[in-house]
Amino acid sequence: MDLLRNKEFQELLINYERANAPFYVTYNTKDTVASEYLFKYDGRDLRPEEYLEAFTNYIHKNKHHVEALTILFSNPHKWNSKALQDIRRVLKQALFDEEKLQKAHEQSGHKAMADIISLLKNADNTANPLLTAQERVEHTMDKIMAAHTFNEEQKLWLGYIRDHLLKNPFLEKEIFDMMPVFERHGGLAKARKVFGSNFAKIIDEINTDLVA
Repeated sequence: MDLLRNKEFQELLINYERANAPFYVTYNTKDTVASEYLFKYDGRDLRPEEYLEAFTNYIHKNKHHVEALTILFSNPHKWNSKALQDIRRVLKQALFDEEKLQKAHEQSGHKAMADIISLLKNADNTANPLLTAQERVEHTMDKIMAAHTFNEEQKLWLGYIRDHLLKNPFLEKEIFDMMPVFERHGGLAKARKVFGSNFAKIIDEINTDLVA
């Protein structure tokens, strides 16, 4: 204990001679830092291009065998909210979340906010363009407007339909009494009256063109 209490020994413990750790400065030298966004898939870390390639392979393999995908690729006239929900569920189970696919396209230098329909269609065939939800809806509504002659009230309702489709890429009769954009303007009964006998036909044309 006498040794531990010794002032000189305590001073030595604190201020003993340490090894010199020099700091070197180099001029005209630049450090470069690189980072890469990777996607977890099937136990691997994939680069964006590899992740999209895996997605393409999945679509080619399953588009005629997974029921949720057959509607989009083979039966577009059956497109509805259930088909969309089923597709999103199936893709998530297969580790292809919509947000991850959008991120992979962004990291690959493609359109970042392509809608789910474009992501699937482009994976099947790169000739199919990547469209945002707004671009897809505008294309569909322009086509509908060109194919029919509408009065002013009908055009007004087509504007309501456009607003709905920007957030929900499907159209069903039931939603006219559920969605505020329709309900506050009279709902299904009013929509039927405005479009008359063409109401069901217009809905079918819009849904079909959305996924064409």
